[in-house]
Amino acid sequence: MTEILALGEALIEFLRLPDPVDGRPAYRQGFGGDTSSAIIAAARQGATTGYISAVGGDPFGKELLALWAREGVDAATVLTRPQDPTGVYFVQPHASGRSFSYPRRSSAASLYGPDDLPLEAIRKACILHVSALSQSISPTMRAAVSRACEVAREAGVLVSFDTNLRLNLWTLEEAREAIFGLLPLADIVLPSDDEAEMLLGTSDEATILDRFAAFGAAHVILKRGDRGPVLRMGGEDTRLDVPKVTAVDSTGAGDSFAGAWLAYFLETGDARIAAERAVMVAADTVRGYGAVDPIPYRADIL
Repeated sequence: MTEILALGEALIEFLRLPDPVDGRPAYRQGFGGDTSSAIIAAARQGATTGYISAVGGDPFGKELLALWAREGVDAATVLTRPQDPTGVYFVQPHASGRSFSYPRRSSAASLYGPDDLPLEAIRKACILHVSALSQSISPTMRAAVSRACEVAREAGVLVSFDTNLRLNLWTLEEAREAIFGLLPLADIVLPSDDEAEMLLGTSDEATILDRFAAFGAAHVILKRGDRGPVLRMGGEDTRLDVPKVTAVDSTGAGDSFAGAWLAYFLETGDARIAAERAVMVAADTVRGYGAVDPIPYRADIL
């Protein structure tokens, strides 16, 4: 049985490297897509995982299918659309963080809709993981995310929601409408501090946690980068420190944290223990380049 299912778009990543080659920008090809990276992180921690999406019939789509096969992620619920392209994105690191561009209009995953959902697979899972980035891809994928969460809740499956926000994909007003509309279906909410400030118009952490918890989630985990996460559970907050590391690329930090937390929460039933382990996973991830390659395995942190 698949324990954790994720829904969204996996992409081919092109990360700009700090040093040019022959005077020209150089890029490193890798794999990305927030929910795909999260589900791979969960798989590397020992969870039984699966992915719901669509890829193109191009070489990039085949690379993603091969990636999931290597990682032990069940891709039986990934559709292949032979005539449509697989999505790509570009990452530009800079002093204050990183920026993203998504030249992937009409990608295979953006055409995914509610009628494509594997409803029985969703009903049999323990956790369904989705994100606001998945909602932003297209109106049809947004509808699929909503329907998947409704089906999961009706079946007693926990819904995990990462409010991953990219304002180059939609407006803040569109994002607020979609995200606030989905939050009542979420049992677990994983916002980051900067995204929460944009969504809610406040940087006050207590207010942010109160606002997200008011939608009904049992677990709100505020990701704060190198300051460590804050867990809101049962009206009480727990703050965790993070290991001191030399970060070279923070692209996959939040996604690796989310996937690892889900895996260890499912295993232990203890949100704090899960977060302590997920912090170590995220800290290791930022020490390497790319969203997927540097994610550590269970044996590396336990």
